[in-house]
Amino acid sequence: MMVVAKQVEAFIREFFDQNPLSQIGLVTIKDGLAHCLTDLGGSPESHIKALMGKLGCSGEASLQNALELVHEQLNQIPSYGHREVIILYSALSTCDPGDVMETIQKCKTDKIRCSVIGLSAELYICKYLCQETGGLYSVALDEAHLELILEHAPPPPAIAEFAIANLI
Repeated sequence: MMVVAKQVEAFIREFFDQNPLSQIGLVTIKDGLAHCLTDLGGSPESHIKALMGKLGCSGEASLQNALELVHEQLNQIPSYGHREVIILYSALSTCDPGDVMETIQKCKTDKIRCSVIGLSAELYICKYLCQETGGLYSVALDEAHLELILEHAPPPPAIAEFAIANLI
């Protein structure tokens, strides 16, 4: 987990260097539940501090619970904002309380782009999630490959094509 933490820390720092007005929120998936590690915010140091103190593996992962939590947070962003999720997923399955396909369609409808970086093996559900929402799917082969994938994580577009233009 320290390899992942180190690469995520570098990603957070680089993200805020390139996108100083953007916000990031961190969510963990453990024991079948999704927990909000940090709320959406623009302080890289607070995200890194929270990340370093709370990493660990336990129990089953629920992709649906994570997507529901993220959907709830990102749905509050106005239509001119960009809603994107980058999931680092190390589990070999997902143990969901309901229909994960329905949750994926909800993300697609609300224009939440989901990208997944697999840390163990390729999973059909993760690939399907990325295809449906317009995200990218990659499986990291080693630490150097993970670093390369995170360096090329999709940057936010200049403006969303579906955003409403207003003059104030």
